[in-house]
Amino acid sequence: MISPPRRSAGVTGAARQRLRRAALRVTLLAALPACSTAASLAIAATTTAHAADAHVEQGVRVEQAWIRWLPANLPAGGYLTLNNGSARTVTLVAVRSPAYASVALHRTLTSGGTARMVAVAGISVPAHSTLNFESLGYHLMLMQARQAVAPGQQVALTLQFADGGTLHISAQVKPPTAQPSSDAGMKDMPGMAH
Repeated sequence: MISPPRRSAGVTGAARQRLRRAALRVTLLAALPACSTAASLAIAATTTAHAADAHVEQGVRVEQAWIRWLPANLPAGGYLTLNNGSARTVTLVAVRSPAYASVALHRTLTSGGTARMVAVAGISVPAHSTLNFESLGYHLMLMQARQAVAPGQQVALTLQFADGGTLHISAQVKPPTAQPSSDAGMKDMPGMAH
């Protein structure tokens, strides 16, 4: 369990509150079991949605952000590439969108010919590395559209990082037949063959 930070000299009340909120979000997301119930996801999404943005995440860029739309208000899958140009590892811990009631971080794992989807508490990108969601089975699960969403539109997303930083991006909505980009991979990832 993550404890809220202790009071220390030089930390303002607002900064302390942001740290507490970030610790609560990480704790809630870490507590979600694989394939969590909708109620657990809704609690985590609500907590995240009410947190104030602490600061813009420096050194991180998002490329190729898109959402595979599905009809009948079925959950949509979101994909992107995180480029970490900073000198430290960054960890994506939550995503929110005004267009969806909840957004969860997921990964598809295959074992013995069977694929299963599991919720993940965070997605880490080492310093000076790029991580492509599709290539490792990561995706955003966007659930319960609050408004009509259709291919061709742009959807606003806010990415929340473990250090309290955020990035505001826009993702293109594509049809159900859309395929991952051909440039999927983990460029510049230490220990990974290209």
